[in-house]
Amino acid sequence: MSEHRHRTPLRGVKVTPRPQPDDPRYTAVNYRYAGQAGHIHEVVEIGGRELAKVGFDDRKIVYYFLDDLEREDSAPKRTFHDLDREEK
Repeated sequence: MSEHRHRTPLRGVKVTPRPQPDDPRYTAVNYRYAGQAGHIHEVVEIGGRELAKVGFDDRKIVYYFLDDLEREDSAPKRTFHDLDREEK
C-alpha cells in the first residue's frame, strides 16, 4: 500500500477541472466531469504527486491532479456535505 498524506487547507474550494486532452493518466469519468464546477473534499499526496478529491453536485467524487484544477478562491467554500447540513 502506498504512503499518502492528507492536506485539507483547500477543503471546500470551488474548482473546475481542466485536464489536457487525451492525458493517459485520466479516464472517461475524468473527462465527463471536466469543465464542470466542483469543490475540493481533500488533497492527498501519493508518490510525490498531489491529487485532489473533487466532489460534484450530483455527489460524484473524481480525483484530479491539483495542477489541472482552475481554482475560484473568491467563491464560498463548501462541499456537498455542507449542503446536506443546510437542508436540515
